Formats: sequence, structure tokens, C-alpha cells
Amino acid sequence: MNRTSLERFCRSLDWNLLYTFLIIAEEKGVTKAAKRLLLTQPAITNALKRLESQFDCILIDRTVGEFSLTKAGQLLYEECLEIYSGVSRIAAALKDVREDVTGHVSIATATHAESPVIDAALVRFHKTYPKATLSIKVATSGDVVTQVKRKTASCGIGLTTARQPGLNYELIYRERFAFYCGKLNPLFGRNDIRKEELAREAYVTFPTDEPDGEMSEFAMARTKLGLEHAPVGRSYYLEELRRLIEIGVGIGPFPVHVAKPYVDMQRLWRITNFEDLPIYDIALITNPKTRHNPAEAAFIDILRDEIERVPLKDRSYLG
Repeated sequence: MNRTSLERFCRSLDWNLLYTFLIIAEEKGVTKAAKRLLLTQPAITNALKRLESQFDCILIDRTVGEFSLTKAGQLLYEECLEIYSGVSRIAAALKDVREDVTGHVSIATATHAESPVIDAALVRFHKTYPKATLSIKVATSGDVVTQVKRKTASCGIGLTTARQPGLNYELIYRERFAFYCGKLNPLFGRNDIRKEELAREAYVTFPTDEPDGEMSEFAMARTKLGLEHAPVGRSYYLEELRRLIEIGVGIGPFPVHVAKPYVDMQRLWRITNFEDLPIYDIALITNPKTRHNPAEAAFIDILRDEIERVPLKDRSYLG
């Protein structure tokens, strides 16, 4: 393609079609993409057809009941990721120039990612680089991975169960979940709770506590205990889930190390009869293809250093 043809192609290309295709690929289907983009399914289908017409190739294998990208579709998806990440980082790059600061760090984190190691890294980074800025966005571990892959987050902190190829995962800590109830619950203070009693309790949990979710192992474990009924409450946010447990809406899972202060204050009660629950690894998630600004690179280095300073046994909150 000569220069004139290339310029004509770039002018005629609808960049919104590329973004729509990116969402179709990420959601693995037109229906879910339409829901995410708040558009109708025919509109998404039409956009896909227009893009295929413009590139003169099939991008998605339309076998009924399956979703897969063709070779051309996979190639375009990877290019769309690069385009999206480049566009999304323009504003941040210009902000750094205008404000003459050392840079901004955007951290995507799962709600229950709490550890003295992470806190130490945040404090040390702020003291070392007082002109740098931080933003912390709470999301599901799956969304954390998506943001890191898209390069819209400097780094991520989340469950390794949401692992995707092409990203680096470095273990920060391990955590155990247990069931808890609040003071208004009749199970509070008891150590002789039977399985059938537990099964009758109203249940609150994370939205990812599903057989096909990021906490699928936990979902299977609670099902074995008879907690198969639909939860009466859900929240992505740890504090809101604790609130639901504490005020007696239902029993629910909580990281043991995060719950301990509330147990000590007798605001939560750990149901210790049923401890055969999964252990989860929380990792620093980075994208080796991301071109980090100096502040981003410094924060990641500091967090890695804090991880190395603490032996794994002291970063395993399993008690």
C-alpha cells in the first residue's frame, strides 16, 4: 500500500468500529458486547459487518454455539489493544507535561487486596516521590486483568484465578477466607454450629462467588456445606459486604486477616467449624508491553522490593 492509499485508508477508517470489535472480542460475543456498550445487538452486528467489509476478511468464526476469532480477527484484536492503550495514555502523558510532575500511577485492585506489604509500598512511594500522584480503582480481579492488558492501569493487584496469558504475575500474599456472622445473628458466639444450621442461614457474598466466577473454588466449597440457595445480598466492595454481615443480613465470607480486628472488637464472629475453604493468591499484575512513565516504574519497583523484604510465610494470612 503506497502512501496515498495508506492516508486514504486511515481517513476512511471508523475508529469506533475498532473499539466495538475490541469489546466483542473481550466479551466473547455480540450479545454481551451490546449489553456492555449499551447498544442493541443489531447495531453491534452491523458494526462488525462494516469492519469486515472494510478489511475484506472474516474476523469471527460464526459457528453456532461457539465464539472464536479467525486468524485475521486475532491479529486485529491485538492491534486494537495497542491502539486503545496508546490513545488512553495520551491524556496522562500530556497531563504530566502540563503540570510538570513526575507522573501519575493508576492502580487497579481487587476489593479484598489488603496487606501491610502493599501499604508499606504506598507509604514509601509517596515519601520518596511526593510530587507523583496515585489513583486506586477497585474492580473485580477479571476487570483488573483487563485494565492491565489494555494498559489503562499502570499495574494491578488481584487474584491469580483471573490469570491471562501475556501478563506477569508476582505473588504478593496468600489469604484464607472464612465464614462470619454479626452480633445479631443467633450463631454469634457459638462453636458448636452444625452443617444443617449453616445451610439454613441467609447468605451474602461477592458477585464473583459463582461456579463460573473468579471465586469458583469457594462457590464449590460452600455448596458442599449446603449453602446452595441464592444470596440475599452481594457487593464487590469489602466494606459493604462486612456491613451486611455485621448488621445481620446474612452470614458471609471474609478474608481472615482483614476480619480479625472486627472479631477482636466482637463485631464479627468467625464460624470455625467449617475451615476447609480455598486459599487464594493475590498477585502484582503487570503488562511487559506497557511503556511505564518514571512514576509507574518507580512504584512497581518499590512494591517488588517490599515483597522481597518479607518472607512468604509472613505474607501468608492463613490463621
